[in-house]
Amino acid sequence: MKTKADLSTLEHYVIGSYIQPVLDAYLYQGGRLSVLADSMSVADSWFFHPPKKIAIEQYFQLLLAASDLVNDPYLGIKIGQYAGLASFDVLGQALENTQRSASTLAQALQQVMVLERLVHRLGDSRIEVEGNNVRLIWRARFQQHKAARLVSESVLSGIIQLAQKLTGRLIPVLDVSFVHRQSVEHSAQYYQQAFRAQCRFDQGYNSLLFAADVLAWPLTKPVDAAITVIEGNNILQQVIEQLEQSLMSTPKLSQIAAILGLSERSLQRKLKAEGRSFQQLLGQVRLQQACDYLQYSNLSILHISQLLGFKEQSSFNYFFLQQVGVSPLRYKAGKKS
Repeated sequence: MKTKADLSTLEHYVIGSYIQPVLDAYLYQGGRLSVLADSMSVADSWFFHPPKKIAIEQYFQLLLAASDLVNDPYLGIKIGQYAGLASFDVLGQALENTQRSASTLAQALQQVMVLERLVHRLGDSRIEVEGNNVRLIWRARFQQHKAARLVSESVLSGIIQLAQKLTGRLIPVLDVSFVHRQSVEHSAQYYQQAFRAQCRFDQGYNSLLFAADVLAWPLTKPVDAAITVIEGNNILQQVIEQLEQSLMSTPKLSQIAAILGLSERSLQRKLKAEGRSFQQLLGQVRLQQACDYLQYSNLSILHISQLLGFKEQSSFNYFFLQQVGVSPLRYKAGKKS
């Protein structure tokens, strides 16, 4: 077993930019930067200009301090949700190149596993085929450490977030497993909502189970930062992206407009200029996610309806029947057969 002295060496490290999702999640939960800096015995500026490599023990200290200070046992999941290409300089640059040349999510994730050692020494990944499904297994190197739960939850959550950024679609997950046990203070319902899948604890490995068809999804092509101004078709994509992330809370036009820095009327005009309405885009996103969940997840129809923001399952059933011509139950049975 590794000792604390072993963990303090830069042989075991994460790259400096790896702390950015931790900082984002902590601040979003109402944490104060100065308090976190004091708990870490570093200056506030350390977070904005970290060293290129950070010893894993210091990274673990950061995770535990951030979680304790905001009293959030689920902070690891939220850290993963802030992960993305921009968070990990070396991996991000390599994956952008992969995104331009690779054609499927499976190819991109294979590349992630090759590049993992460039950004951290926390663990490593492998893929196993299980019938028509594929399990991505992440092996933590320091599973006995107090921070292991936060680490593994952030990694699995981050893999899903990264996959979503690469494909431009929410990723249905069949099953999530963790090596650590579920403590009494942690809600099983929260885990299921966060991962949109059944989560199992005290298992032999940390893993995500996907339908093989999901890994065959094509990648979106990266867009240059210079053309990400809110104009033309890009406004449609920005609204769709915001809707995808907030369906469960039944987003309103005014809320999406505020997120994009626009007035409600301005957003309406921009969408009208593209020949679309907010309700049309909301229906489009709901239908895409409904089909993906019904075909590629093990979630109940009631849970799917809740994830899509329907107050009643009957309302979801009616919506789906009108759009597809069959009930969700029949659609699901047909895709699973």
